[in-house]
Amino acid sequence: MAARFDGKTVLITGAGSGIGQESALAFAEAGAVVVGIDRSLDGLARTAEMLRAAGARFEAIEADVANEGSVSAAVEAAKAVTGRIDCAFNNAGITQSSTLAADLTFEEWDRVMRINVTGVWLCMRAEIKLMQTQGGGAITNTASFLSHHSMPMQTAYAASKAAVVGLTKNAAIEYATAGIRINAVAPGGIPTGMMAQSLSGLEHEQAEAARHAIAEMHPMKRLGRPREIAQAVMFLSSDEAEFVTGVCLPIDGGWSAL
Repeated sequence: MAARFDGKTVLITGAGSGIGQESALAFAEAGAVVVGIDRSLDGLARTAEMLRAAGARFEAIEADVANEGSVSAAVEAAKAVTGRIDCAFNNAGITQSSTLAADLTFEEWDRVMRINVTGVWLCMRAEIKLMQTQGGGAITNTASFLSHHSMPMQTAYAASKAAVVGLTKNAAIEYATAGIRINAVAPGGIPTGMMAQSLSGLEHEQAEAARHAIAEMHPMKRLGRPREIAQAVMFLSSDEAEFVTGVCLPIDGGWSAL
């Protein structure tokens, strides 16, 4: 029996760590050729080692998603691997330090918006143009439970992830008849490097208390796992979701139901 993504090429941004790395492994296990994009060559090397140890084909591309030329070159390089991109997971993103809205610097606000919003748009733009030439494809963007909820000292991050939902829904409608499905996932609390970074402005005891408090906010009373996000992305990217577009799917242990 063929694997779920046999013959498919999957592009993943932010593939050097966290949810992106776990998604790369999950897609590879399902038979896909995976092309990973990240600013970190070290992170890409670790992902490559994991996938190649599993016998999968992985191509690494260093790129900055917030740079127009870098994204265009990266998507062209990704296309050159097999001649097409069937699925794209625009996952690259950053968080902010724990800072009140009025204390944010312009530089931090701008950095979060350039990577989390402009970066997703630049990637979507290049992917859509390619998918139009090949007759379709599936795109998934990483939003957040903070796309719809508030959390003190995360104003820039929450605003950026709300914008990702807007990008996703509008583009999904624009290309609904072109065979291009565009959706988003909204993870709850996931213990990755990004969570650690978001708590970096706190003392150790405060950070531990915050991490516990975040877990307790989920009705399931735990944090999520990167593989749980990867599985949702795989569903949205698969033929099983062929009538699904414009959706922002919460994977948050029930938080969004509160």
